[in-house]
Amino acid sequence: MSRAGKRPAESNDQGGNVFHRHLRHPRTGVAAIAVALLTAAAPLSVPAHAAPEAHRQVADDASLTVKTTIGIRGDDLDRLRAQGQQFGAPTPARPTDPQPAERADRYDQRQRVPALSLLDAQQEANRQIAAHPEPARPASEASSPRTMVAAPIGEQPAASHVKECFDAGGADRGIGRVHNRFTYCAKIKMTAEYWEIDNKGIPIEKEGTTTANLEVFTQSDDKERRVRVFSRLERDSVDYDWGPIDNIFVAPYVPLSLISHCSEEFEICHASRGPATMAWITWDNNTRWYYWDVYNHEVVTAGRDKLSFNRWYVSAFTDSREYRTIRPGNSAPRLVRCDSATYFQRFGTRYPKACIFAETIPHLTYDLVSDYTDVSLHIWRAQNDPNDTYPMLAPDGVPWPRDKSIPGKFFPGNNTAPALHRITQELHPTLVQANSDHKNGACYGLPPYGHMYQLTGLPVPPKTPEEQCDEYPFASTLEGAGHPDPENPDFNFSVEAVKQHDNSVAGGKLIAYYVDDRILAWDAGLDQPFEVNDKFYVNIRG
Repeated sequence: MSRAGKRPAESNDQGGNVFHRHLRHPRTGVAAIAVALLTAAAPLSVPAHAAPEAHRQVADDASLTVKTTIGIRGDDLDRLRAQGQQFGAPTPARPTDPQPAERADRYDQRQRVPALSLLDAQQEANRQIAAHPEPARPASEASSPRTMVAAPIGEQPAASHVKECFDAGGADRGIGRVHNRFTYCAKIKMTAEYWEIDNKGIPIEKEGTTTANLEVFTQSDDKERRVRVFSRLERDSVDYDWGPIDNIFVAPYVPLSLISHCSEEFEICHASRGPATMAWITWDNNTRWYYWDVYNHEVVTAGRDKLSFNRWYVSAFTDSREYRTIRPGNSAPRLVRCDSATYFQRFGTRYPKACIFAETIPHLTYDLVSDYTDVSLHIWRAQNDPNDTYPMLAPDGVPWPRDKSIPGKFFPGNNTAPALHRITQELHPTLVQANSDHKNGACYGLPPYGHMYQLTGLPVPPKTPEEQCDEYPFASTLEGAGHPDPENPDFNFSVEAVKQHDNSVAGGKLIAYYVDDRILAWDAGLDQPFEVNDKFYVNIRG
């Protein structure tokens, strides 16, 4: 191929990353591959002195993008071209599957980042949520539950779950789609630029560009402290722009390896299995997913439930006779939180350990049009017109000292609004009892707190077996009727008479939700407990 008109080596890419560097392997002298992977997701914050190259990435809120820069010596490139023209297009080498016995860490040459504290991790999750609000769900899914217990994890993800996540919107923008606390997906635009390098390893001429779409689908586990990261190239998405000869004889047969890693030090997490390697043309005709497990360890943890955060990412690189990776391409790391809470179970099945995706707002959705409409309407009034709910803050005719402020309303993109925190009978018997006593006082005037609500409580309490007293915030939350102190409550709650059937159905949905979204119970022993404990919200959908 003629080299006339080819661009000279550029000193910077669009993101400002300098590529004037030695690309030849220092010992072997073989051609090299240098990979710089840039994504739209803002990188997680790490101390400046400890931040590795992979965490210094450029944000692009329009789409997720990846840029890869690859070097090859001119004599190697000429040999490949000559072989292709003489013998025809080569047969791609057989794909190399990841080896289960291999540790992905041996392929990770980056500097590991320090462990995240619970507070730093939660603040980082809040920033990502605010910067990338959850995309709206399609109208066709309006009646679908948002959350579910983690789906079984196999060697291939369930096609229905893949479709649901990618079709829901947002997988190709922002940070990708955190579909729920157990499912994540992303579609990343890949651009690989190939440069000839001189004897000093400096890029001198651009030889061509290969583009494709990288798909990532990740499931977290509800019985182990791990996430399984699936990856592949979208079928028929690879395009070559090398010139008419190289498009046939060179570009399709360049090898590409994918692998997943964890970001933190080995005592925090590790990834299993080696890389999956095949030629671009083979990736392009492939529909199979390749996976890696990222494990979080019970070594550096906090609190009763052994909490720990770690990050994972997908890496692209090449190691072969012609190519040698100098800097692999690493996607922006995503954040997971793992725990070993012992109190999650349903229908006799226990879920003793789990990891969840932290960059989403956990919320329970109740529908107004449903078989529990009375409860949905009650919560809607409590969240939107709290001053029109009982108990009142002062008797009729007496000026109110302030407005009622009832927490727990879901606001998309706002993970810092006043929230709810789960409590349980087993772990917090005194708090649960206080919530029940104050509810009964406000509804029925019963002791020990009925005297507090003699003039402000529900004027007509439930009287028939078909009615019950419903309270919001729920009795299973720290913010319930007895909050913050049973002897000095703030009265920021609501009680209302509702149908017994509606109350029972809504209560069942709440119990299921705690398991489905892995809502941990309040742990007062954590540092800065209101900032780092699990919280959740309630969304009333009309």
